[in-house]
Amino acid sequence: MARIARPLDTLRTQVNAIAPGRSKASDGWLGDAAHQKTASDHNPNALGVVTALDLTHDPKNGFDSWAFAEMLRQRKDSRIKYIISNGRITAGNGGPSPWVWRVYTGANKHDKHCHISVLAGSGDDAKSWDIAGPWKAEDTRPAATVKPLLRKGSPYTADVTALQRKLGLTQDGVFGPKTEQAVKDFQKSNGLVADGLVGAYTREKLGL
Repeated sequence: MARIARPLDTLRTQVNAIAPGRSKASDGWLGDAAHQKTASDHNPNALGVVTALDLTHDPKNGFDSWAFAEMLRQRKDSRIKYIISNGRITAGNGGPSPWVWRVYTGANKHDKHCHISVLAGSGDDAKSWDIAGPWKAEDTRPAATVKPLLRKGSPYTADVTALQRKLGLTQDGVFGPKTEQAVKDFQKSNGLVADGLVGAYTREKLGL
């Protein structure tokens, strides 16, 4: 039978004590059928442990999940694998750009809740979390706008033209084989996965 990781159970209990009247409309830990088709941390691992938790954004009732996520980022608990909040993601120790917010490119911006994943190896470390307040969000802007993924055949003409300009190509707005190969060459030379797809990491390197 699946169970939530003990660090997350402890964290949820502490949050409930801080904001007993908070909404739990977007709370969750065990993945639904859609999650089960992916490699989500909301799915039980080999030991039956779920290492992800969503906590509902409800500032009116004492729980500002954006500020909470920023507080967790600043305090750098070693059990954290990554946090997603308000269109941004940050990794914990050992992840890409540890403890630095990056644009999150998933379909769900997580502006209605924050997502916390813990490392599988921390599954039994149920010590209390350092979450004493007050918390302050790094910013309170709406969720970050996610720029479109560019790939061969992409319909985003203006974005493709800007990409071609950065790569020194003819700027015709058509993402064809030559543009795809130029992207792959750029990715190889910059230590990225050379898949020809222009997502967040490639955009960052290109300055797009």
